[in-house]
Amino acid sequence: MLLNSLLRGWNSGLRAAFALLILLTVPGQPGADPELPMLGVNAQLNLQKEYVLGKSFFERLQDAGMVIDDPLLDRYINDIGSSLLGLLDVRLRDYRFFLVRDNSVNAFAVPGGFIGVHAGLVATARSEDELAAVLAHEIAHVELRHTMQLIEHAQGVNTVGMLSILAAILLGGQNPDFARALLAAGAAGSGQSIVNFTRSNEYEADRLGIELLNRSGYKPQAMADFMRKLQRKEQVGSVSSIEYLRTHPVGANRIAEIEGRIKPDSPGKAIEKTYRLNRFEQFRDYLYYIYPDAEPSRRQTAFRSALRSIESGDYTAANSALGRLIENDPDNLWYRYSLAESEELAGNLQRANLIYERLLLLYPKDLLLGRKLVENLIRLGQFDAATTRLDGLREAHPQQPAVYQQLVKLYLATGDDVQRQLAEADYHWLSGNQQRAVVLYSALLEGDGLDLISEQKLRQKVSDYKPKKDGISR
Repeated sequence: MLLNSLLRGWNSGLRAAFALLILLTVPGQPGADPELPMLGVNAQLNLQKEYVLGKSFFERLQDAGMVIDDPLLDRYINDIGSSLLGLLDVRLRDYRFFLVRDNSVNAFAVPGGFIGVHAGLVATARSEDELAAVLAHEIAHVELRHTMQLIEHAQGVNTVGMLSILAAILLGGQNPDFARALLAAGAAGSGQSIVNFTRSNEYEADRLGIELLNRSGYKPQAMADFMRKLQRKEQVGSVSSIEYLRTHPVGANRIAEIEGRIKPDSPGKAIEKTYRLNRFEQFRDYLYYIYPDAEPSRRQTAFRSALRSIESGDYTAANSALGRLIENDPDNLWYRYSLAESEELAGNLQRANLIYERLLLLYPKDLLLGRKLVENLIRLGQFDAATTRLDGLREAHPQQPAVYQQLVKLYLATGDDVQRQLAEADYHWLSGNQQRAVVLYSALLEGDGLDLISEQKLRQKVSDYKPKKDGISR
């Protein structure tokens, strides 16, 4: 019942329900976890603690159905984030950028490098530059440890308390009363200051964010333009509630300082505008295809029209429309991927695979395209070809759990039980469930299906494994 309500909308009342869901689904005894170490005590341990906390929060968002889980959309937003992260002087974290099933205009950064962007913000942004500006600002919040500093300021918080504080920060603009209640549950006496980022934190995040944009191919001016646009929309009432302005307070002085830090020779001016605009427009069109509730109006682009034909099951019309788009832009990933998806839905797996194979010539190690091709090869019973492709994906992406998930499917189809168990154990190991992986490894070692080299590797891995304590493997 709660999940169905959450999926129908994401208003302030449902945000409150989600925040309760976060607290109710924390595993184990709430008082068992020690407080986070303070700044400077142990940098590596701090980073690990941040990741465990952020991952826990992200997984609860996923469990509530609030993360828009689409590999093509994921690829796009993470590509933008990665291009900005590559400009950091020192990078200590891995990041995960994701879209949130929410029509409000907002974005947030969670400790450990988990950065969420609401679908409503994407619908409001006019360009990839504005989206990149939002991501740069949120990256800065993580790098400067603003949320963690607020949490650490609340002495003696445990896992439930830390998740409460994160939920309060996320809810602060939309439902202050409920945010205060969460805050009281998480860290009594910490004060309303924890609910919203402080003014100084916003200025600090702007400075680092602008520096990243100055070094990038994006327009730094987009940060100021986007904030100014949100202010205008709220003032005239064209958007009823802009949460981004409440969780990221904006003033004239702040915008002026942003513009004062923009370097006139920023490389953003040299980027070809049409390509970037088209790519962003295609991203938005595809977002509305996956999550129609975010669409502000019935957009009249040729790509959106083709995607509507797929939605309605008119695959012939969709293929015809996409074919015309591809004639003008032969190597466009969005068009060809959508055409392959249309062919799959129509049952034409061989035709879809031909499209994926052509795209893989352009992106030879691409995980998304490789997985889609392998999925169809398994469905077609072409197990040798699927094995060859998966071997290549495993070599290119040895730490990606999704590769081993597909190996499990392949070995289930071929009846290779030993390799299936090994792939399943590897999947759990890479997904962070190492305790379960060790159980599976140990069961394999008790049998006689492994070759000598594999057996030695597994014995060493099991021997080196130390049980988790406080959420961190030693």
